Amino acid sequence: MSVKAELTPEQAEALNKALEVLVRANELGLLDTVKDLLDPEFIGRLSSLLLTPGTLKLLDHIDDILELLGSVDYEALKEKAPVLVEALKSVPKEPQPVGLLGLLKALSDPEVQRGLGVVLELLKALGRQGRK
Repeated sequence: MSVKAELTPEQAEALNKALEVLVRANELGLLDTVKDLLDPEFIGRLSSLLLTPGTLKLLDHIDDILELLGSVDYEALKEKAPVLVEALKSVPKEPQPVGLLGLLKALSDPEVQRGLGVVLELLKALGRQGRK
């Protein structure tokens, strides 16, 4: 036994639009992606990855984290981060230990002097922030 329902013009229009959206989503492969996401094995694996004590703690503080990320000066970060990345790449895997005499000798190196200048400026900025 089937029940035949009469659609109002608004309902028919809404259904047609929904069908158009579904057809377009299918053409783009989105329905396949959604279908894959609904696989119980995938959901179980995703749940086990997301529902950890660390993730739950992160979610408890998500407002604070987002506020902190929102305060980041991304232009300054974009400008300075490559310098730090390149500097870290140039550090040998096993740097040689340096004693007091080695440190004094290293201080005559112009690159060490510039690096020390950067570190001192960073320390000054941290000190200023510590007073606020």
